[in-house]
Amino acid sequence: MSGGRMLLNLKDKIFPLFSLKEKCNLLCLVFLSFSLVGCAALGTYNPATGRREFIVIPTEEEVSMGRSIHNSVIGQDPISHDKAQTARIERIGRRLALVSDRQDYKYNFYLIEKDVINAFTTPGGNIYIYSGLVDKLQSDDEVAAVLAHEIGHCAARHTIKRFQAAVGFNIIGGLLLKHTEMKDSTRSIAALSSNAVMQLVVSAYSRKDEYQADKLGIKYLDLAGYEIEGMLKILQFLDKESRGPKIPLILRTHPYVPDRIVAVKEKIAGMRGVAQEF
Repeated sequence: MSGGRMLLNLKDKIFPLFSLKEKCNLLCLVFLSFSLVGCAALGTYNPATGRREFIVIPTEEEVSMGRSIHNSVIGQDPISHDKAQTARIERIGRRLALVSDRQDYKYNFYLIEKDVINAFTTPGGNIYIYSGLVDKLQSDDEVAAVLAHEIGHCAARHTIKRFQAAVGFNIIGGLLLKHTEMKDSTRSIAALSSNAVMQLVVSAYSRKDEYQADKLGIKYLDLAGYEIEGMLKILQFLDKESRGPKIPLILRTHPYVPDRIVAVKEKIAGMRGVAQEF
């Protein structure tokens, strides 16, 4: 279901329960929620995304957030003591970081000692990869593809934008619902509809972010001198490892791996032929 149809369905089911005044208040809530995202035109140009973006959280605060989250991460899962593998991750990561579109903080790379196939990034340029994934990769190009994808998230400011959007929606929703005269029964419905809008926007960004991080990752692999096919090999590996029932795309926070494979193949073909813009 598309975002527009979902909002129309919400309107048809919810609006009959409200008075005219309450309908106006609810429309204001939805309008302000989308305005928070739309005000990016006033922001700063991001070379990674090619857009102007409105980021209210400064780099210093983002780095501070990353340090706090790091303490929580290593409190749950230990950092690897494998000096050779750790040095390998550092070497590959540093080489990629040098070509990132974002250079306003230092990138940090951590190898987590756990048999899990995963990697992730947190605010402030902290990138984590699990030994369970590294041990199954065949080459430096594949390790580089994983790290380049995560650097792509950093350069495009995906993590901090999602955090900012979630906080912003909660603030707007809380303020409006607090100062709006509604019955208890309709107040809960209004809160539900506000959360639905927030989830729709955030989840859509998440799917878009994954595609964008793949493309930026390919860009950084190329600039750093790694084989860009490493990104394709990683996705094919993840596709084989993936298990579980498929659910509707609108309910997922990540796109299906086969869809990402198609997009990456198109990107690589474009780079092998005529250069294409992101």
